Amino acid sequence: MRFRIMAVAIVTAGMSLHAAPGLTSLALVCAEGGTTCAGAQASMLATGLFSSVDVFDTTSSTPTLSAISGYGFVLAWTDSIPSSGAAVGNLLASYYALGGRHLTVATYGFSNPWEISGTIMTGGYVALTNVGANGDVSGNVVASVPSDPIFSGITLSTVTFSHNGNYSHPGLASGATLLATDGAGINMIARSSLGVVNVNMWPGGGGSASFFKLLGQTLTNGSTLPPTPAPPTWILLATGLAGLALYQMKDRWLQRVRSI
Repeated sequence: MRFRIMAVAIVTAGMSLHAAPGLTSLALVCAEGGTTCAGAQASMLATGLFSSVDVFDTTSSTPTLSAISGYGFVLAWTDSIPSSGAAVGNLLASYYALGGRHLTVATYGFSNPWEISGTIMTGGYVALTNVGANGDVSGNVVASVPSDPIFSGITLSTVTFSHNGNYSHPGLASGATLLATDGAGINMIARSSLGVVNVNMWPGGGGSASFFKLLGQTLTNGSTLPPTPAPPTWILLATGLAGLALYQMKDRWLQRVRSI
């Protein structure tokens, strides 16, 4: 019995580690209402770029750095007004400053009154700036740097997303690289001098599969290889399964001996 309990414990530990966030996991830090974040969660997971996708809603509170620091990727945006735009912005900057982390900030984080502020919208962190100008966009994505890896394997004419008159008409931050416009003079995607990507598109409103793949590739820098769980997870899981198999073989052997 003791051996069986140990084997089950090892299997459980392996499954728990597999479910825990890691450097192939994505955190959605979003100010949304209803099930909108859940829709984006399913769409981002369907890209195959991330091992897991979890949601942190910022409408009533801001998650702690320890809550998101284990994730390799963070996609942040607003739709509702966040509990504190400055706290969210400070959190995102602290997360990115950990090193080895990938961050994309999306609309309506550049629009009034839903803006994300704080450190992430300053200095080398910011790519698109909130200049207080709101308005609709064309709905097109026209690459300014077509060779950039975020566009790898994507036909931009198939990228569709929800948009309205509350979108931002953002400025381009000093030192940032403009990656795409809407074809009508509105900045849509840019990379800051420190490598943070800003996307003037809304993840929470649905969109085409190519739209979510593009969002994903702003985080993975164009990689389309599906991540794999860390080896220790599989080692623990395999060990547990092997233990259970040995226990069952032992049971069958004892039953056969007793029947002789």
